Amino acid sequence: MPSSSAWTPFPRYREEPEPDIVPADDDVTPREHDLIVRYAIIGIFVILATAALSITKVIALPVTAGVIFGLVLGPPVDWMVRRGLPQLLAAAIVVMLFIGLLLGSLAVLAVPVAAWSDQFPAMLTAFKIKLVGVFAFLEDFRKTTADLTGKSDGQEVAVAQGSPLLDIAASSSAAAAGMLIFIATIYFWLATRRHFKARVLRLCLGRDARKSAGSFFQEIEARCARYFGLVTLINLGMGLATMLIAWLAGLPFPIFWGALAFLLNYLAFIGPIIVTALMLAGALIDAPTLTAALLPAAAYFVVHLIEGNVVNPVMVGRGMTVSPFLVFIGFIFWLWLWGPVGAVLSTPILLVAMVAQEEFSKYRKAQAEETESAAALNTEAAKAA
Repeated sequence: MPSSSAWTPFPRYREEPEPDIVPADDDVTPREHDLIVRYAIIGIFVILATAALSITKVIALPVTAGVIFGLVLGPPVDWMVRRGLPQLLAAAIVVMLFIGLLLGSLAVLAVPVAAWSDQFPAMLTAFKIKLVGVFAFLEDFRKTTADLTGKSDGQEVAVAQGSPLLDIAASSSAAAAGMLIFIATIYFWLATRRHFKARVLRLCLGRDARKSAGSFFQEIEARCARYFGLVTLINLGMGLATMLIAWLAGLPFPIFWGALAFLLNYLAFIGPIIVTALMLAGALIDAPTLTAALLPAAAYFVVHLIEGNVVNPVMVGRGMTVSPFLVFIGFIFWLWLWGPVGAVLSTPILLVAMVAQEEFSKYRKAQAEETESAAALNTEAAKAA
């Protein structure tokens, strides 16, 4: 007869625990319960805020863009105010200079854009002629996919509803209204931001809260202005390098390619790809071979790789400690929510969120230290008594 110890490894002869006995470690403490409820409320708030921003895109997008650009243009207004100009006049001068810069850029690019729009059919023809092998491969791939999925190659008839002229008029009216809201938001933010800060600081109860809110506003303006200043400087270098590449490649209107690279470089990830494709399309018109057409686009892409992997991390990364993963996730989210303009605003919005989190952490830490010091004083007083 085997001993009882020989039967202990078998589950049949193990002593089963009482079903009503639950280890104390498995209980949810009140603190853990509060954290679960807090994170659930934050998740619900994020979902509702995303839905609200999507629904109110027509208003929320230009207002947000206006506030971001107002943060960037705040230092010039402060400089004028320190020189004795009234706040309203300084804000009006900065906004007028900003509008003049935009109109001047459009005037410089009007002729090249019109010329390239006239050559767009020639670009398509060049694509069809010089990339005929690629298009044939894609057509064979499409037919093979249709055969595998069981879908017929029959023609589908699409019925368009509504008038295209009405759609264009509606979209143009919405763009004009958005631009008007954008300009008005910049002006009113620059003209009244001092009063706005003062009222927000009055709402903060306690000296530490007011100090934290004031530090938040100052850090937000400093970081946004520094970010846009460095990025604009980098994009200007990219525009000059692209203009030189277009001139050496013999492309018409080199200034157009430089301005295009300068503007689209604000659109991370997607902008350089668009410039590369357009340079390839423009070179295909007059290039004798496909290899010759690839050279300017390849040269631009190499310059972009150097800028994105060497210049940008060195210049921007020193002052902006932002995780590349968070930058990418923010870019995808705001591109999905608000389109290309949201993609441009993704990094400044991320900077605002990070500064808010840092200042809130500093405020919480100061509150905790104050509480600990008060408790220590009470303990010493009790011991002395």
